[in-house]
Amino acid sequence: AQCHCPKVGGAYSSRSSAPVLCTRLHAPLHLCASHPPRMPTRMQLSQQCSSTKAQGAAALRHSASSWPGLRGCGRLAAARRQQQVLAAAPRPRSSRAAITAAAAAVPEVYREGQDPEIAAFQQHQKTAARPTAAEDARTLMALATNAVLSTVSSQASSAGVPFGSVVEFAVDSQGRPLLATSTLSPHTADLQADGRCSVTVIAPGFKSLQDARFTLTGTAKPLPAAERAAAREAYLAKYPNAFYVDFGDFQWFRVEDLKGGRFVGGFGRVASVTADDYTAAKPDPVSSFASHVAGHMNGEASHIKDMTDMVAHYVGLDVSDAHMLGMDRLGLDMQVTRNEQNFKLRLPFIKPAESRPAVKEVLVKMTKTARAAATGNASP
Repeated sequence: AQCHCPKVGGAYSSRSSAPVLCTRLHAPLHLCASHPPRMPTRMQLSQQCSSTKAQGAAALRHSASSWPGLRGCGRLAAARRQQQVLAAAPRPRSSRAAITAAAAAVPEVYREGQDPEIAAFQQHQKTAARPTAAEDARTLMALATNAVLSTVSSQASSAGVPFGSVVEFAVDSQGRPLLATSTLSPHTADLQADGRCSVTVIAPGFKSLQDARFTLTGTAKPLPAAERAAAREAYLAKYPNAFYVDFGDFQWFRVEDLKGGRFVGGFGRVASVTADDYTAAKPDPVSSFASHVAGHMNGEASHIKDMTDMVAHYVGLDVSDAHMLGMDRLGLDMQVTRNEQNFKLRLPFIKPAESRPAVKEVLVKMTKTARAAATGNASP
C-alpha cells in the first residue's frame, strides 16, 4: 500500500492511519500516520479507485463508522449521508431466498403434500367433468370476435419470417376459418404467395395466462366462387356491419389442410388437438349465453354466497369468495378465494345441461341442495 499524501508518498507502516473516503464509493485511501488527513486530488482518486462498487460500498460503511474525523469534514459528511442511505437500502435476496419466496406465493392448491382437504380437492379436479380440448377449441373459435393471423411474410424487408395481423373471421361447419382480406393488407399478399398460416384466438375477457387460448394451423386457399355466397352469409351473421366485404379489393380465403393445433386452458391444462378431432368436435351449446348467466350470478351477493355453498358441498373446499368465469354444458369454471389466495376451479353440473331451461333447472337444484347442506337442513 502507498501513502497518498502529496508531500511524502511511499509506503506507510501503520494501519492506524486515517482512511480518506473515495466519493466514488470505492476503497478508502490511507495517508501515512505522520500526515493529517486531507482529501486526495481527483487524479489520485481516479488512480486509486479500482475496487468494485460492492467492495467500495462495504469499505464506505466500515470507514464511516470507524473514523471520528469524518464528522468534522463537510465533504466527508456527504459521504456519511450516502453511507446511511446504502445501509437502509434492502439487501438483494440470495437465490435460495428468492426461490423460497416464489414458492410461498404459489397457491397451496397447486402444491403437493398438502392437508387432506387440499389433497381431496386436487383429486376431484383431476376427474371433474369438462369438455375435451377439441370441443373447447371449437368453442373458442366460435366465440372469438378476432384473431391473430400469422403468415409467412412476402415483404422484401422481412421475407420468410412470421408476420402477425389482427383479423376478423368466421368459421364453416367444420370449424375452418373464413377470411375476407383486402389487397391493401400485407397478409393478403403473404397468403397469395404462401398459404401456410396459423390462427390464434383467446377466450372472451382474456386477462392473464390463466385464461384459455387456441392456435390452429393450416393452409389458406382462395375460396371457390361457388362457395363465396355461403361464406359471406356466415361472415355477416357474425359481423352484421361488415359491408366492406363486398368491395372489389376484398378476397375470400378459407384455411384448409388443417394440421391441428394447440389448446391451453390455463395452468395445467395444455393439449395438442389433431385435425380430425378438431373438425369432428362441435362448439358448446350453452357457451353463447354463458356470459349473461355469469353476469347475473356475479352481480348479487346472495348468488355469490350460493356459489361458495356449492363449492363447499360439491367440491369439498371451503372458500370465502367465488365468481363464475365461464360455463359449458358440463359445468362452471370459477375463480375462488381461500386463505387470501385466488385460483380457478371446476364445478361440474349434477347432469349435463344443453339449453337455457336445462341450465336454470340444474343451477336451481344445486343451489337449493348446497344451501340446505350449509344450514344443516335436509336436502330438498
